[in-house]
Amino acid sequence: MFFIKNNKIFFFVSIFFLIKVFLATYIPLINDEAYAIAVSKQFSLSFFDHPPLGFLSSQIFPKIFGFENKVLYRLPFLLYGFATSIVLYEIGKAIKNHNVGIWSVIIYNLAPFYFFSGGFFVVPDGPLNFGIALVGLCIIKLNFENNKNDNFYLILLGFSLALCFVSKYQGFLIGLGCLLVLIISKKRNFFLKNPYYYLCLFIAIVGLLPTIIWNHNNDWISFKFHGSRQDNGINPLNFVFMFIGLMIYLLPQTLIIPLVNLFHLIKNHFKGFNYNTQEFYLILLALPNIFVFTIIFITSDKTFPHWIIPGWLLILPIFAKQLIGILNKTKRYFFLSSAILIWGLLGILIIHSQTGILTISKDPLPKWDNTLELINWEPLKKPLQRIIESKADIGKIKLAAFTWTEAGQVSTLMENKFDIVVVDGKEHHFQFLRKFEQMGPTILVKLSLGKNPDIISIINRLKVLNHNAQHIQNISIKRGNKKYATASLFLFNK
Repeated sequence: MFFIKNNKIFFFVSIFFLIKVFLATYIPLINDEAYAIAVSKQFSLSFFDHPPLGFLSSQIFPKIFGFENKVLYRLPFLLYGFATSIVLYEIGKAIKNHNVGIWSVIIYNLAPFYFFSGGFFVVPDGPLNFGIALVGLCIIKLNFENNKNDNFYLILLGFSLALCFVSKYQGFLIGLGCLLVLIISKKRNFFLKNPYYYLCLFIAIVGLLPTIIWNHNNDWISFKFHGSRQDNGINPLNFVFMFIGLMIYLLPQTLIIPLVNLFHLIKNHFKGFNYNTQEFYLILLALPNIFVFTIIFITSDKTFPHWIIPGWLLILPIFAKQLIGILNKTKRYFFLSSAILIWGLLGILIIHSQTGILTISKDPLPKWDNTLELINWEPLKKPLQRIIESKADIGKIKLAAFTWTEAGQVSTLMENKFDIVVVDGKEHHFQFLRKFEQMGPTILVKLSLGKNPDIISIINRLKVLNHNAQHIQNISIKRGNKKYATASLFLFNK
């Protein structure tokens, strides 16, 4: 019924979805995706890096269909992005009209970060964004629509918060934003007297339990890991870098125009500002995330721009409202121009990462041309399988890598059928995986840029752990028609 009445929004959402499906078949699994898939092969209440849903979702469709490929891993996240777009449309329509809803969808899908991490890659942002958008919609419906559906939206709010909590740690701050909304809500007393409000709280708390229980049983290791990224000094240069990164991730106008509007409000001492609006409630929901990570950006140099972006999601419909109308043609022009420019550059990067088209005539390749993050590991699979089979007579093979990112790629490449060992590096969640084969030879895979890896230094590094370590074979991996990287295989016992 929704799609029949809203042909235009169905068109936009479907176009973006189909583009993502095409790219899902073209772009290899990046390191974070391969790692998430590898460690989620064994069920866990939570994971070292994040709460469980963003990892476990990758296993849904492979288990349903009985086989594995990158599109099936990514399909839940494509659906999360599709659903988030629909909810953002409803938010935009609620705060203004149909056009604001459509522009909310366009902005969400044109922002590079939301396009990839919010509904494409196997990362926790997909379910988190869907949960945040649902929370925003529920808050608007509960506070600005006097109807008989309050109990339904209270229950949906509980599930939406649980979805945030079980997806990513930033989701906890959305819960804090809900408390800010409750404090100023004109319906506060009604909510506090409504049994469904307490059912909402109960459902939300259930969403916290997997992460809390797992961390309690593992010495709160996730909280210690994320807490170690925070410093106590002042680092304004890092804040500048984060701001530049955000302009690329979100498109410049998506960040700048809301900040300019905020500056004007502060300059005018918020004169004439209406606090009882859907927009202000969305800002309150987003405020804890934006405030906390702004402080972290200023006081640390171990940060990434995307940490603050979950809060910015709820600003998108407000920004969309700024773009509609005859007087805002210039804003729309600059927004779309920046989208064309940045996506043009991204398109070139994506094509180059798979074909090497920009440096196809260069030999050796320039130092800046490092696209290992987007390299296709698939050519390594059959040669590695043959080596594993040839060593079967000396025991059950384990696989290894020097880093958790390469371990994820190797494990997922081999469909996670082998025990995986991270050698001499940070293990992340690999340290919690059950090892079924304690004895036996180990094949280590080391990916190096170029055609001539430094075998001697790798052997020396391995011999610190096992003096019998030996180099087995080098396997060239092409980018386009040109040899680009080398996978070196080593055998040792550990």
